[in-house]
This record gives sequence, structure tokens and C-alpha cells, in this order.
Amino acid sequence: MIKIINEPDNMISEMLEGYLKIYDELFEKVPETMAFTYKKHKPNTVPIIIGGGSGLEPWLIGYVGHGLATGAVLGNVFTAPPAKSIINTAKNLYNDRGVLFLATNHMGDVLNFGLVKDLIELEGIESECIFVADDISSEKLEKKSERRGVAGIALVLKIAGSASYEGLSLEEIYRITNKANNNTYTLSVTTSPGYFPSSGRPMFEMEEGFIEYGMGFNGEPGIKKEKFLNAHQVANNLVHTLIEDAKISSDEEIGIMINGFGNTSILELCIIGNDIYNSFLEKNIKIHDIFIDQLFCPQGTGGLSLSIIQLDEELKKYYDKPAYSPLYKKLKIGDLLCE
Repeated sequence: MIKIINEPDNMISEMLEGYLKIYDELFEKVPETMAFTYKKHKPNTVPIIIGGGSGLEPWLIGYVGHGLATGAVLGNVFTAPPAKSIINTAKNLYNDRGVLFLATNHMGDVLNFGLVKDLIELEGIESECIFVADDISSEKLEKKSERRGVAGIALVLKIAGSASYEGLSLEEIYRITNKANNNTYTLSVTTSPGYFPSSGRPMFEMEEGFIEYGMGFNGEPGIKKEKFLNAHQVANNLVHTLIEDAKISSDEEIGIMINGFGNTSILELCIIGNDIYNSFLEKNIKIHDIFIDQLFCPQGTGGLSLSIIQLDEELKKYYDKPAYSPLYKKLKIGDLLCE
């Protein structure tokens, strides 16, 4: 696959430079740092800083905006951002209300954000870290905190960003975001291999005509491989496995995100979205909200991930608030209507 880049070593810096030029009215770069912030962040609220490896766009660059993160720190492809960059961003955004760090549950991110929390607190900056752990294929439910973080971070961040915008304290935002994290579950299905952004070469191989559930985005083995039949088959497998893992009962309400990977069309996502919707209804699960987007995309990979979040009244309040960035919009029709 031909990748439309210049020099591989400059991919991420050029991506960020382009994004900030195109949307310069919304964002600005943190000086001498691979990071940027939201210019229109509501004053005197707790800033939320996200960070992680690049290569899963729009994760990171698209997650900063109204009702979302306040700043993002970018690492190289599939590589955690350095502690110094996180510190620079935290100091750039800090006010006396503290800072919340939010990242996916991968070793490099956990180590670097944990280190930053310790270092900045020595300088009197209060902070908390939350590592989203939603991938049900990576660990048993009894060890949920050890699961990988994947696309479910879009739902968790949405709630955290809304809580911050409402002016809640760091302690309250941390509590609410933790609740969202503990109630978020994701399972993926991969239909074709992705490509290294620098070379366009496949990251892994898959047997022709077969799909794999729970495969890691770099080709780590999944939990089930089977011959592909149709969208009905995939939807039913995803829904059944998620309901069983999350132990969802018919009196609960859920939010549903269908996240397409880089090589899966909207046509396909609408077809399987219909089957997913019907499958949840057949199992008497109450759907509070369902949407299709492409928010966590392994480069060129075929397939999708299905994320669900169990919503109580408190989480629904923040889930339903509007959020906007150029690459991540979560709005209801009522938010768009004018007199």
C-alpha cells in the first residue's frame, strides 16, 4: 500500500503541523513539545491531558476539543510519549484545580504518566491518572484493570470531558471517570491486516477468508478465529460475547459505539450496525444511544470494534452532553436546532 508521506521520521511532526495549521482557530502547539492544547478551554476547570502512541488516528489529535480533552501529548508510532513532553503540557495547562491524565492501559503509557504524576506533585501540582482498560479479549473480567485500552477510551473521555466542563473538582472527575472506565467493554473483529505507516507493508498476515476476534492492533493473537460467513454472524458473536463478559441484564441501559477500522467502509459499518442494533434488542437490552464513527483506527486494517458502556443516571448526564472536535463529534439533534 502506498502511504502518502514525505520522510518516515517526520510523519508525526508533519501530521501535527498540518492539523494545527488547518484548525488554527481551535488549537495551539505546546512550545518545543509534540503536544497541543485547546484554545477555547473553559477557564478555571480541571484540564484533561491525554497521551499515547500515534498511528491510530484520530485517537489523540481528534480527541481534543469542546467537552473532550484539553491537551494531547503525541508519541511516535505505537510508542508512549516521553515524560518530559507530558510535564511540559501539564505545566502549560495547570491551574490550582489540578490535572487529570487519561491514557490507554499499555505499559509505556502507564510507566510514563505514573512517573509524571510523581514528579509534578513534588512541585505542588495535584494530579490523577486513569488508564482505560476496556479490551475484553486481553484479560479475564476478574483482572479487568490489566486489560488493554482500545477504542472504549472515546466513551470514557467523553464523560470525563463533560464532567470537567461542568466545573467539577479533580476528585469528582476522577471518581466519575473511573466509574465510566469500569463500565466500558470492547471487542474487535479483524478482517484484513493493517500496514506500517512508514513503509506501507503489512504488519501481520491473516489466512484468506478468515476473520479473527480480539486481535491486537499490531497483530497480537486474538481469542477466536473462524471462516467469515456474513455480517449477521459477526454481529451476533460480538454482541453475545460482550453481554456475557459485562454481565448485562435487561434492566440496564447501554451506550454503543461501532468503531470502524481504517479499511472498512461506511457501507459495511451501516450493515453490521443494523445487525448489532437488532441483536441487542432481541436480547432485551435497553439502548440509550448508538452511533457509528471511526475514532480508533489501526492503519489500513479491515474490521471494526464494538464498545459498550453501562450507563446509570449519573453517567448518562455526562454522556449526553455535547462534544466537538473536527474529528470527533458527539451531538444530539436537539443540540443542532436553532430558533
